[in-house]
Amino acid sequence: MKTKRIPAFSNWLILLALFALVGEALAGGHGRAPRPEDILMDPAKRTDITGTVLITGANRGIGLEMARNYAKRGWTVIATARKPEKAADLNAIAAEYDKVAVEQLDVLNQEQVDALAAKYKGKPIDVLLNNAAILGAPDQQKFGTYDFDLLQRVMNTNVAGPLRMAEAFADNVVASEQKKIVAITSVQGSITLIRGDTIQFYNASKSALNMSMRAVANAVKKQGVTVALISPGAVNTDMMREALGNSNVRMRLLTPADSAEAVINVIDQYGFDMSGTFMDHRGAKIPW
Repeated sequence: MKTKRIPAFSNWLILLALFALVGEALAGGHGRAPRPEDILMDPAKRTDITGTVLITGANRGIGLEMARNYAKRGWTVIATARKPEKAADLNAIAAEYDKVAVEQLDVLNQEQVDALAAKYKGKPIDVLLNNAAILGAPDQQKFGTYDFDLLQRVMNTNVAGPLRMAEAFADNVVASEQKKIVAITSVQGSITLIRGDTIQFYNASKSALNMSMRAVANAVKKQGVTVALISPGAVNTDMMREALGNSNVRMRLLTPADSAEAVINVIDQYGFDMSGTFMDHRGAKIPW
């Protein structure tokens, strides 16, 4: 019996498809295109309403670009960084826009969180944007190489940090017009979509963040507060480059500015009826 030969062009298509799947797996599924009917947000439907936003981890990457984006749109921006004196790009934004304030804050430090909350006591905050997070060294969070001190730091930053902020600034959010608490999470936190065994601590932290913020959504529902869980996509940041490591996988990454624009679009249209829903930067629901 003759074996049917697959055309060379078909072989290339198969290889490209496999390559795309590998890239998607390493990025936690960020590259998977949602079906049109799953996309709930439309950039054309964004509003021009402004307000006050507090952004943690605003000194670089997506946080920096979200601060810049909100400032350009006329929002009052409270941008935090662990070391403001070294946040040159963030300070440049504050110098350009009068309504941007740079504040020192380490989300691991309860005293600093409480002090910042006391400083802004009584000030309405429309969007509390929990962006600060760490990845941790990938080679210390794979089975056989676990560093449990690192696990504690990752969980404390990525889970306890947003919870500290939500609790400390809940009254500010309730006093605002838009009443939104946002957690920048990750598709890496989807138990359904994860296929690999790398960056396990980071994955676990984002799953725990999703569960915690879903619970917060239930806790603040009676006060009319919306809690948003948004993945920013696969973004060309230091964290993503560290996650990909030496895999030799090449994939198309969003710029931090493009990701920030997309995330803010989702935040803007994220209604109270969606509170606690896990979504990506295009407005598609992500499975838990």
